[in-house]
Amino acid sequence: MAGRKLNRRQQWRIQKIQDERLARVKNKQQNLSEKFGQLDEILHSGTIVSHFGATLDIEAQSSGHIIRCALRQNIETLVCGDKIVWQKLQNLPEDEQVQGVVTALKPRKTVLARPDFTSQMKPVAANIDQLLIVTSPIPELNEGLIDRYLVAAELSNIQPVLMLNKIDTLSDEERNRLEQRLKVYQDIGYPIIYTSAKSQDGMDDLLKQLEGQVSVFVGQSGVGKSSIINALLPDAHIKEGEVSLATNKGTHTTSVSRLYHIQNQQSDSDPHTSLIDSPGVREFGLWAINKEDVIHGFIELQEQTHYCRFRDCKHLNEPNCGLLEALDKGKISAQRLESYQRIVNSVESK
Repeated sequence: MAGRKLNRRQQWRIQKIQDERLARVKNKQQNLSEKFGQLDEILHSGTIVSHFGATLDIEAQSSGHIIRCALRQNIETLVCGDKIVWQKLQNLPEDEQVQGVVTALKPRKTVLARPDFTSQMKPVAANIDQLLIVTSPIPELNEGLIDRYLVAAELSNIQPVLMLNKIDTLSDEERNRLEQRLKVYQDIGYPIIYTSAKSQDGMDDLLKQLEGQVSVFVGQSGVGKSSIINALLPDAHIKEGEVSLATNKGTHTTSVSRLYHIQNQQSDSDPHTSLIDSPGVREFGLWAINKEDVIHGFIELQEQTHYCRFRDCKHLNEPNCGLLEALDKGKISAQRLESYQRIVNSVESK
């Protein structure tokens, strides 16, 4: 992730704080058990819609109601979209907010993760169908960041969709220029949606893309992820940030991931259409993957590797390199090949 590296003492202090927080969570779980006694024997299914550290909100599968739950010890990190098993607490006082305990995590279909400060992969959201990569004119369009998200999506078996937001701020000439920059992704086969949360342009196209899917919005802070969700779900009242005039970067506004349901009032939209709002990231790290796996995120380049003479071809200056020959013939983009090499180099240097 972006930012300066932490020294050992800084890492130790951060880890110490996290360990203390974890101990407090475990103590609270123990106190709940001692306070309320045994759990109801009936097992219920649900979906994580938000996480607050010691407690989390789940949507009960049977009723659709939101239930505040504690977390049983020895369960791995839970995130929005996780399918779980929970049990009701017995003998609750009337004013108690915690109604149950999450006792098991069901297998995940997909998971999106990013590295934490120790370079360990941390899940962000689970059971996602689509990764909506939100970009905008300001902060400036960043193809390198887009490519990193595409690699993460392809390796996670999640369908990526590109979005250019804030098109209301563009002149015709500026929009044409950005559309040309994004055309390389359209030529590969990735869907691209042009939107404006302010003017509502493109929102019908977005609703159609979201229909019947579990989607997550990702992208730099300030590109308008929260604004888009507010346009789709006015009752969500998500805090929106502004772009810093000094840095031309966005300010972080979403501190807790949350899953929302949305229904298109203009069509018979699938009632299970959902989206997840996750904290913005300025750069998406791919530190936990092997350099050999990067090519799988460049689908058009991967097709050409079958023509390489050597199985361990680095695609730099080797004879009979399928990628270099495809570049000469105009079958692949020089921009994407350079981006691939940059990501491979960044992975090798970790």
